[in-house]
Order: sequence, then C-alpha cells, then structure tokens
Amino acid sequence: MTTTSTSSASPGESPGDNPVNGKVLRWSAVAMLTVEALMLASTWGQWETVASLLGLHGARLLANLWVYVWAKWTTRRESGLNVAMGINMVVTLLEARLLDWSPLAWLHVLFQVVFINGLAERDHRLEHRLAIGIFLPAAAGWALYDGIAPGVVGTVCVMACLLYGYGEASHQMLLAALEDARTNYQKLQRMQEQLVEQEKFSCLGRLAAGVAHEINNPMAFVTSNIRGLTRDLSAQPQLPGPLREYVDEVLPETLDGIRRVNDIMADLRCFARGDLEAPVEFDLNREVASALRRSRDELKGRCRVELDLSELPPLRGRPRQIGQVIVNLLANAGQALPEQGGVVEVRTRLEQDEALVEVRDNGVGMTTEVRRSLFLPFFTTRPVGQGTGLGLAVAYGIVTGHGGRIDVESEPARGTCITVRLPASDRSAMASGQLAQ
Repeated sequence: MTTTSTSSASPGESPGDNPVNGKVLRWSAVAMLTVEALMLASTWGQWETVASLLGLHGARLLANLWVYVWAKWTTRRESGLNVAMGINMVVTLLEARLLDWSPLAWLHVLFQVVFINGLAERDHRLEHRLAIGIFLPAAAGWALYDGIAPGVVGTVCVMACLLYGYGEASHQMLLAALEDARTNYQKLQRMQEQLVEQEKFSCLGRLAAGVAHEINNPMAFVTSNIRGLTRDLSAQPQLPGPLREYVDEVLPETLDGIRRVNDIMADLRCFARGDLEAPVEFDLNREVASALRRSRDELKGRCRVELDLSELPPLRGRPRQIGQVIVNLLANAGQALPEQGGVVEVRTRLEQDEALVEVRDNGVGMTTEVRRSLFLPFFTTRPVGQGTGLGLAVAYGIVTGHGGRIDVESEPARGTCITVRLPASDRSAMASGQLAQ
C-alpha cells in the first residue's frame, strides 16, 4: 500500500516552518536586501530618491514581518503568503518607477517573478500563476506608459517567461524525483519487512523440522503398539466388560489423538522444508478450480461460491503447493462465514507482472491484532482441538517460496479479502531468488 502526502503545512504553521519554504524565504530575504542595497548605491546623492526608496524598503519590511506573525498565529497561512506577494509586487513596481525603469529595476522585476514561482506549493500553484499573470502585464503596461521602448519591455517579459518556465520545469522534475524516492523507499520498506519475515520463518522452519523429527520416531512406536494392543485384545473371545469398553472406545479415541499428532507433524515437516515437487509450468486457473472441488465438502451447504477466472499466462512453480494454499484459504473463509447468507468470491486476474488469486468472504472479519499474527505458526482463532494454526503459516511459506506475497484486507463484521500475488513469468520468479530448488 502506498501513501500520498502533500507539501502543505498544517494549520497554524508559518511559512518558515516548512523546511523547503524556509530556505526559499531566507535566500529571498538575502537577495532582496542585496538588490535594495544596490538600488540605494545606484541612487546615492539623489537624496529625494534615496529617501523614497528607504520609505518603500521600510514599508515592505514592516508589512512582511506583520504577515509573517499573522500567518504564524492563525490558520490562514496561504492567505498570508498571498498578501505578502501582493505587497511585494506593488512595492517592486513603485521602486521600478523611482529608478526610471533602469536595468537594476528590471532585474528586481525578474527577481520578483522567481520569488513568486519559488514559493508556490503543489496545492497552490494556480494562485501563483495568476499572480505572475497579473504582475508582468502590470509592469509592462506601466513601463510603456512611462515611455520605455517596447523592445526593452518585450525583452524583459520574454526573459521573465523563460525564467518562469525553467522554474516550473525544475519544480516538476523535483516533484517526480521526490515521488520516485518515496516509491523506492516504500519498496525498500516492504522488501525489508519481507526479509525479516523470511528470516523469522526460516528460524521457525528449522525449529519445526527438529521438533517434528524428535516427535515422529516415538510417535511411530506408540502408534504401532496401540494398534497391536487393539488387534490382540479384539482377538480375545472372552473379555471382561471394562476391557471390552476399553477396546471399543478408549483405544480408538487414543488412535484418533495420535492421528491428530501425526497430522500436526506432517504440517510441521511441510512448513519446514516444503514439498519435494519439482518446479513446472502450470495453469493457475486449473489449480483454483481443483482446489474448489476439493473444498466442496467444507463449503457445501454453508455458502454460495462465486467464481471469476480471468485469462492468465502459464506460471512456473509447484502446482500441488499452490493448490494447497488455495485450499487453506478456502477453508479459512468457510470457517469465518455466518450460518446464513455466506458468500465466498474467488477471482483470478493479471496485474502488471503478477498473477493474482483473490479469496473474499463476508464473514466475521479480523481485528488488527489478528491480522498481525495471521501467518504465525500455531496461531488460530478456532476453539482448542479444532485447528492446528499451521494452515496459513504453510501457505505463507509456499507463496514467498515462489517469489510472491500475500495481502490481507479485513475489518471486523465486514469480511476478509486475502490476495495471493505470484510472479507471472519464470523470469520474475527466478529474479527474486526465492523459488526453492
């Protein structure tokens, strides 16, 4: 999932609180003071002009300080910037007239265009374009009215438009670079999370393999002995009543418990090392249909199944494992359904270079805490004795082993959608380095 953000500041934040705008404002202040100092130097000795310039400079400074404080302590931040732009544009035009539209005055006009464009944020560029669209014609019209040659005015306007275009292009390039950096950062975050999960599951897999091996051998002896005892006792023609009850009820229940332990050990071995099936090309839609047939007893009479299979390219992997993943997802969907009106939707589709299988239900949904633990071995929300908690852990290991991932969307009382994403080409799977050999 990706998130988007804008460069707009929060209410009450002043322009200088934004790091980017803070830099623009500081450099603009330095440039403005430099230009004003050059104006005073160029008119030194013309004391009436110097006094007028000092008055305008002071008025500009006081007005900008007032706008800064006003924007800092109110929520009308963008309005403050617009007021500051308006004040600076008017003062710039007045200073240009005092300097008789000298080259320094035109330089100040060009600087004002850069200043307006530099402060524009993503959500407010239209206002700044309008400001430039008002400022440039006003400057050009006033200069022509004062008798400045049209060629000079036209040249300055063309230069201003070029500066604006350059700034706009730079802004768009920076936005694109920022978006690319944000996307790459999110991809790296997801990859890091996947690596952490894979390392965790690798450690759990080694532990599971050891546990399964240590338990499997003694359980084989226990199973053999119980069966032998059952066979021998059943062969006796005359058994006391308590022993007959023992043979008919206790020993079968014991064997059933042993079977459950053996099933858990089989799941642990599958979780630890997976299936030894060799990777081949397979039809994902066929595996989905096969999984639905195998899950018919689990879902029959409990819900309505809606199937939507899109055309997909052949995938490369271990089809029996993928079928097991889909069976596990269907089983979990069936267990979450209400007693009446349950619906399970199964869809396949192609999205860029990934083949997707979606299993959606309208069941009880999951809380955030349950979603976080969903793929942990032995985690289950079912009553004790009704689930091992290994089905989704095995599914997660299989999917990541194929270079894919599992996405979960769920809300309490609104149902769950689990999406399996698999590389749509052998090249993609091998590039991930995760398709176990």
